[in-house]
Amino acid sequence: MTGATVVWLDGRFVAERDATISINDRGFLYSDGVFETALLQNGGFFRLRHHIDRFGASARTLRLPAPDADEVDGIIREVARLNSLTDGNVRMTLTRGVRDPLLLVTIRPPDTAWIAKARAGWTLATAATRRPSTASIPAQLKSLGRPYAIIARHEAIEAGADDALLLDDDGHVCEGPTWNVFWRIGDTLFTPSLDAGVLAGITRTAMLELAPQAGLTPREGLFHRSELDNADEIFATMTSVGVVAVRTLDGRALPDTSTAGAALLPLYQEMARRECASDPL
Repeated sequence: MTGATVVWLDGRFVAERDATISINDRGFLYSDGVFETALLQNGGFFRLRHHIDRFGASARTLRLPAPDADEVDGIIREVARLNSLTDGNVRMTLTRGVRDPLLLVTIRPPDTAWIAKARAGWTLATAATRRPSTASIPAQLKSLGRPYAIIARHEAIEAGADDALLLDDDGHVCEGPTWNVFWRIGDTLFTPSLDAGVLAGITRTAMLELAPQAGLTPREGLFHRSELDNADEIFATMTSVGVVAVRTLDGRALPDTSTAGAALLPLYQEMARRECASDPL
């Protein structure tokens, strides 16, 4: 497998070019599976065990046998070593398989084009497609498919925006297809509470921890979309890049200077550097 990208598939390490999944796999046929992504940076992991634990929780919600956390941890580290990567994005995918569950672990180097685009900031459009009620789809379930998020993102692209902002059926702010949202009014940093049906993002949690260090008072709650019209700034958060400034929302231009985002990003980067150094390959 020298020189080839190596993945873990169904109980063994295999070259990616030789990795095959049955056309009868329920993950392919019915999106019957769960996933999680984690960050490898400078030879260490950022809150990897948080991601693995959330992966197991999603599996149990879908009534899938959750893989052993220590085993998944070891597989991830070996996949990184076999691919000689010290920086990248790890993805864990578990499907119901054909007769037995199937576990896939892959790793990719950082996407420099994606990172550059995130650093430049995004334009957002509020999607007409709503985030389904948590009575239908639990907020903390990271399942395959997520058609509402796919449709919302395409709505945004058709509107000329980079990504979509999702609301619930009552018009409360939720999240993006793959990220959490924050906004600042004065010295208060707002974000939807978990009651709004948002994923408890790993980076979302980090930002709430770091906010006081940036001179900000965090506030979680249920907020109508109109609240964002009063925002001094808006930004998205995700593990891969930390903070992404929002330049426009539904055509409304936001300040070029993202005060809270600019203060939180270096704090987040230092947190990630420190925690990655404490959890090396």
